[in-house]
Parts: sequence; structure tokens; C-alpha cells
Amino acid sequence: MKHFDYIIAGGGCSGRSLAVRMLPYLKASNKQLLLVDKLPKKGNDKTWCFWEEHADVFEPVVYKKWNRLLFSSHFIQQELNIYPYTYKMIRAADFYTYTDEKLSGNPHIITIQGNVERLYTENQQAYAIIDGEVYSSDYTFSSIPRIQNKRPERYQYLLQHFMGWVIETETAIFDTECATLMDFKTPQQTGTSFVYVLPLSPKLALVEYTVFSEQELATEDYTTALKQYIDEQLHCKKYTIKEQEYGVIPMSDHPVKRQQGRIIYLGTAGGFTKGSTGYTFRFIQKHTSAIAEGLTKSGNPIISSVFPNRFKTYDAILLHLLGSQRLSGEEIFSELFEKNKAKQILKFLDNETSLMEEIQIFSTLNKKEFTLALLNRTLKTIA
Repeated sequence: MKHFDYIIAGGGCSGRSLAVRMLPYLKASNKQLLLVDKLPKKGNDKTWCFWEEHADVFEPVVYKKWNRLLFSSHFIQQELNIYPYTYKMIRAADFYTYTDEKLSGNPHIITIQGNVERLYTENQQAYAIIDGEVYSSDYTFSSIPRIQNKRPERYQYLLQHFMGWVIETETAIFDTECATLMDFKTPQQTGTSFVYVLPLSPKLALVEYTVFSEQELATEDYTTALKQYIDEQLHCKKYTIKEQEYGVIPMSDHPVKRQQGRIIYLGTAGGFTKGSTGYTFRFIQKHTSAIAEGLTKSGNPIISSVFPNRFKTYDAILLHLLGSQRLSGEEIFSELFEKNKAKQILKFLDNETSLMEEIQIFSTLNKKEFTLALLNRTLKTIA
């Protein structure tokens, strides 16, 4: 049996983020970490977008930044003043390359490729069975998805699914200083849907069609929606598709165990995908930063919480409204952005507002429907 001080199971965004953040602690304490993933991470398989006020450790791989954002729907269209935030984009390929450079050759990090068959805790140790071989550690951090027994009578389950194209146009049509956060001028029949547009140059942009619904769509449905948007909203007839990405993010208020014995869960597996929006990157960074800080201060990686539990209730209310379709996502977000300052909304979506700030935001929304959604959620959870 091989023993490491720590094991990270899963070498995606959360696993690599934690490994990089743990580097100073590992060096100072002379401890060793095993990072294991089933497959090598090389390609540009996804894009992470987020907003932040101050530069963090992954600032060197930020591909593009915007200080201006647009919000558009059939109800309103406005440019958002997001100061003091900056909207940022990181390409997975750049992130993988950067973290490979940080981790490879480090004497405190061992990286292997293998299939994690089982994780368990026994006698104050964590164990990982990798390709039939047993490894032990003081703590194991896992981002490997877990099978969850759904309870639709009690919790909401939606998917955020999307297809994006990086397109190159023949003429300069994009404002490189302004990104479209949400444009709801899309078909809404299959669920809440919108497009976001991230200009990379005057002739190059990522155009991504996103849907909130219970089921994914057929490939041709995403393709049709993207073509229609590029034609009718961007007024572009001639373009070349340079890259394509597709993804599915779970959106749910089903509680997730963040720790089982000596196993601590990261990323979506640990409940750090925001249930109501699907945003994950910043929550991963908050969580992994807190773990690294806890280890540095006391050698203890167990974190009680990175945000107040009331935000889970807020997410559940919005999920109920989206699932019941009593209010459309377009109506909800349009009202939110029309009646509140953008920086307050971004702060709220980052789970960083105070209770008084949240009350102010709630006062601008449809009180009847949000109250009914809260009552419905409360009745379900006590049933």
C-alpha cells in the first residue's frame, strides 16, 4: 500500500485549483500529494466565465476581460455598469497548460493517470482504490461525480445545457470591450434560454446558446438556435465556425454531503455549482482557497462553509419558479436587472450580499410569486 499525506481524485478545474493553492503549504510542511485523473486534460473542452473584483492566482491564464456587459430581453435592453467587478474568461486549454507547468516536476506532487474505483474512510485514514491498487492518505479530496437518488417530490432538478461556437466573421462586427451577459431574444418554448456573446476580437467571438430545462435538446436544435441568433440578432450572414463546445451543468437544490469521513468533496460533487445559475468557477476558487488557508493555519482542511446557508434557499426558490414556469426566466432576470444595480446583482449571485442588501433586492421582484415559491419549498422540506 502506498501512502500520501493527501490525495486529489479528479484532475479537472477543482482538483487542479486545489493542488496549485496547496503548493506553498506542501513545501513548507514537506508533505506529498497524489493527483490522479482518469484521462489527461489537454484540449479546450470548456470555457469558464466569472466576475471578480481583485485578481486571483489564475489571473495569468485569463484569456479576455470586459468592463462592460449587456443585458437584453424582450422587456429591456441596457448596458450594465459592473464596477468594481471585471468579467473574465478562462479557456480550459490554457488552464490545463498553466497548471501542468505549476505541478509537473514539483517534488511534493505526484501525478498519475488511473481509474479511481472506490473511496472510503477507515481507522482515521482515507483510502483510494486506483486500478486495483490501494492508496492511503490523511485526507482525500474528490471531484468525481456521485450518483444521487433523486427525490423530485421534494427537490428541483434542472439542467443547464449549452452549445457554443467561436465564429470568425468577414467584417468587424464585435465591440471587444463589451460582452453580452444574457440575451433572451431566443426561442423560449423548451425552457428558459438565452445567448451570451464574448467578443475576442472585432471579427472573432464565442456565441453560446444556453437552456435551462429538464432535458437536453437534439443537436440540431442548438445548431438552429445559434444560426438564427447570429443571423437575426448579430445581423451576420457570412462567418466560419472555428471551435465548438458543448456542456451540461446540473442545477438542483438537492443537498449534497460535502464530507464523508476523511473524504472532502470538491466542485460540483461537493455542491459548489450554484443551483440557480450553474456558475461554478468562482465557488471552486473560494472553497479551494479556504481549504489551503485552513491547512496553512492549522493543518486542518475541513471547512464549515464558504457562504451562508440562506443562499441555498434563494437558489431553491428560483429553481422552483423556473421549473413551475409560473414566471419565465426572462421575466425574472429582466426585472432583476431593470430595478437593481448590476454590481449588487453580481454580488448577490456570488453569495456575498448582506441580509439587508438581499431584502432590498427581493423588494424589487414579484412578491406574490416569490412568496408562493418560498411556501412551496418550505412545505416540501418539512413533509
